[in-house]
Amino acid sequence: MKNIKNIVIALLAVLVVVLGILLFVTQSDKGKLADTNAGLTVQVENLSGEKDRLEKQVADLEQEAAQAAEAAKSEMDSALRDAAAAAQEQIDEAVKAKEEAEAALTAVRNEEAAAQKQIDEAVKAKEEAEAALIAARNEAAEAATAEPPYGPDMDVAAVFPSWNPDSEALKELVSFVLASLDESGTGYIPREDRIAVFDMDGTIICEKAPIYLDSCLTMYRVLDDPTYSASEEERTAMQEMRSHAYATGENYKPETFTKDDLIASAFEGMTPAEFRDYVVHFADSTEAVGFSGMTYSQSFYKPMLEVIGFLRTCGYDVWMVSACEREIVRAITERLGFPYDHVVATDVVYRASGSGDKPADEYNMQKEEKIVLGSPLNEIEVGKSGKPAAIAREIGKRPVLAFGNSSGDYSMLNYAEGNPDHAGMGVLIVCDDTVREYGSEEKAADFYAETEKQGWTAFSMANDWLTIYGEGVEKTGLPGAEEPSGTQEDEILQPAA
Repeated sequence: MKNIKNIVIALLAVLVVVLGILLFVTQSDKGKLADTNAGLTVQVENLSGEKDRLEKQVADLEQEAAQAAEAAKSEMDSALRDAAAAAQEQIDEAVKAKEEAEAALTAVRNEEAAAQKQIDEAVKAKEEAEAALIAARNEAAEAATAEPPYGPDMDVAAVFPSWNPDSEALKELVSFVLASLDESGTGYIPREDRIAVFDMDGTIICEKAPIYLDSCLTMYRVLDDPTYSASEEERTAMQEMRSHAYATGENYKPETFTKDDLIASAFEGMTPAEFRDYVVHFADSTEAVGFSGMTYSQSFYKPMLEVIGFLRTCGYDVWMVSACEREIVRAITERLGFPYDHVVATDVVYRASGSGDKPADEYNMQKEEKIVLGSPLNEIEVGKSGKPAAIAREIGKRPVLAFGNSSGDYSMLNYAEGNPDHAGMGVLIVCDDTVREYGSEEKAADFYAETEKQGWTAFSMANDWLTIYGEGVEKTGLPGAEEPSGTQEDEILQPAA
């Protein structure tokens, strides 16, 4: 029993110890748990704060994202609007370009049609000119061998329908020519010595339209011909010449490129035939400035053409002598029946097409080469006293008849008048008509005075000619003149070449 009691006490003691130990352990764990709980609380609080911070960052990011999306949407909308506007502008420009292209195409087609019409007209004019040339040559050939049909009783009005039948100057010419045909008379001239020479500009063809024909040709080449690429200096020089000519009807020599320079350089490389074709096309297709109803190729003086025909019929050998360039004169007067070898004029240099800068006597041309125009232009060698010199060189005989219109022809008139073998006659055509032509009363007075002094015969445009160019041609006035030409008292007639 006592053992049992001791055992129970021992067990209780053990239990107490165990409980004490458990209590100690429990109190210790409880402190640790409290510490852990406090730590966890702090961590929870920290995590809660981090959560709040993260939630705020998320909210801020969401707001920034929303703002960025809104800005991007706005920029995209703006870009789309700009792109749409640019696209619409391109569409509008494309539509406008298409309309302009269609208009340009229509204009080109119209120009092509007009050009074709001009070509057709030029071809027709060329065919007519060729037919007229053949007829003129045949007529000249027949006249050269036939006996002169005229006698003292000839019908002057029928032979010279463009003349005033009462013209004393015409009567002088007719009397001289008829006397030269009369073998029994003192005025007889053998056929081989019947040589007549004519100046061109202002003598048989219009001189002031508004200036010399070769100058008008050169202005056209530089200013109007799209196939020629003129330099700015060339264009400036020719525009100065044109402006002056359109305003005053007078020649003007620019300080840089003159007409003579450009006759050489602007046509350099053409063959003589190509150059003549160019001149003919220009003359046939271009209206004479200052007139209506007349091209340059139609601007021959009808009264003088009748004189040329009369002389040929009477067996005269008729020559053209001009200070103008030879190929231009050949092209213009061929249709009047002047053979190329009957044109005495200023020469442009010719050269073999492959010679380059080599002197002619150091280069032999090949079979396939051509003779072409070169440069520079020779000096004006057929002017004033150069005309008799050129006649002596190229004709070899002294003429008995000479026709001119300016001081540049005085020497030639005297050369004919002074013929030692036969009586000669010099004729000066005076442009004193201020209604149908661009005459100058002041200049005409000087010409008449010189005619009286030298003993020549004067043809008056105003008084001796019933018509100058024929029906349908009217003087319109120069396009650059300040006032329409009427009395022409202020104009100065430029001496012709």
